[in-house]
Amino acid sequence: MSRNTFEFVLSIIAPNLKRYYPGLEMISPEKQFLICIWRMATLDSDRSICEKFNVSPSTALLTTRRVTSAFANLASIFIKWPVGNNVQEVWAGFEAISAFPKVIGAIDDTHVSIPSLHINPEAYVNRKGYFSIQLQGMCDHKLCFTHCYIGHIGSVHDHRVFRLSEIQDALGNPEKFPDGCHLIDDFAYKLHDNLIIPYRDNGHLTERQKITITAIPQRELPLKKHLVF
Repeated sequence: MSRNTFEFVLSIIAPNLKRYYPGLEMISPEKQFLICIWRMATLDSDRSICEKFNVSPSTALLTTRRVTSAFANLASIFIKWPVGNNVQEVWAGFEAISAFPKVIGAIDDTHVSIPSLHINPEAYVNRKGYFSIQLQGMCDHKLCFTHCYIGHIGSVHDHRVFRLSEIQDALGNPEKFPDGCHLIDDFAYKLHDNLIIPYRDNGHLTERQKITITAIPQRELPLKKHLVF
């Protein structure tokens, strides 16, 4: 994270990191933000974090929760489904990079690594063999999130996560998908008028179909490049 990005985010969340009633003096919003992003980026131990930032374990824990809550409360301001003139901008952006018309977003799942749990830990083991919860994200042509859905255990299939999300309910809704636009994704999802997946290579594809496969972002694009955990 650059210094400019840090200061921009801090300026937004700082009011939520202050106490507005009498009590013990809190550590500065800047230090709270630093503690939180250090924990998120490194998965450092509580003891190490407390030593690095000279705070107690309870302060480190409450600080992380406070900053995370501030992020969650502001999410709807930055993560927005394309509407109005923004739809046309997203269409043009995707068409410029992939030659696909009327693409409103690219959708995919990623796994957020978590420590092993004490209750039913096997349910959280994903197909790659580690403990996780799933994040389904939709991005525009600039790799900015336009929808997020998180919380399912790692062992759940991508398509089941999709079926349980709001986007499944939005399929066929002209307000969400104006003029027959669509999302693009990989083979884990099922074809729909508003959800386009690549042709399955059965060895008998035409040249045009092969080109289509390479044009649609695969599992590593674009969401996996957008997320760093």
